[in-house]
Amino acid sequence: MLLGLAAANLLFIPAALFAHPSAGNLLHALATWGPLPRHAGAAFLTLILANIGATVTPWMIFFQQSAVVDKGLTRHDLPQGRIDTAIGAAVAAMAGIAALVAAAPLYRAHIDVSAFLSGADFATALKPLIGSTGASLFALGIIEAGLLAAMTISTSSSYALAETVSAKHSLNLDFSSGWVFYTAAMGSALFAAAVVLIPGAPLLAMTLTVNVVATLLMAPALLLLLLLANDRDIMGDLANGRLANAAGGTIVAGICAVGTLYGLITVFPALMAP
Repeated sequence: MLLGLAAANLLFIPAALFAHPSAGNLLHALATWGPLPRHAGAAFLTLILANIGATVTPWMIFFQQSAVVDKGLTRHDLPQGRIDTAIGAAVAAMAGIAALVAAAPLYRAHIDVSAFLSGADFATALKPLIGSTGASLFALGIIEAGLLAAMTISTSSSYALAETVSAKHSLNLDFSSGWVFYTAAMGSALFAAAVVLIPGAPLLAMTLTVNVVATLLMAPALLLLLLLANDRDIMGDLANGRLANAAGGTIVAGICAVGTLYGLITVFPALMAP
């Protein structure tokens, strides 16, 4: 089921085609990371942090390691696991780029998206710009992303809780054997649904805030992961080499730098004044 939902992420690609993007401009943006806003203020930095937090998240680490154990994978499955992870990362990146391209007409039409309360507002605003079909595909992509996130995040939470209280935790269990695990998953999903249904709740602002917090929490989680990956008593001959440590260290340093900058502009907002 999860794989089917993940594949539906690709709905953003045909939605992006309805926006009739310029191939040249798109390649230029990918190659140069531009154009950037002339005055990159606190709001822009917050958006960057939220995007990082939506892509590299603490819960994802715990979900993936728990899923690996749940599937009964061993070191002999490591090559296939790496290929699976690489394919998933590539598909997610393509879907993210396509979602951005599909929503680009809103910027071109000078529509103030800061007033939007949820993802549904984006699809509604896109309808006159990319047509009913494109907007419908975009809406389905948003729904799919929400369903996938709800399933994986709630399952990650239940893995963590059940392991903390030494309860059985596996998707292979029946409810009577794994009632703590399943109750935690359903409870977290129901709690999230209740928050979403609060009338007038600023869902977009809440989403950005949660993802910013995820970014700030990611550095210590990744640092712990690096320490574990370098512990030869645990990893044996699979412990990290220099290249893996350089790549992981660069990611941790980058996330720390962005998080530190965010902290500075929060305390001293004049630093990002135009």
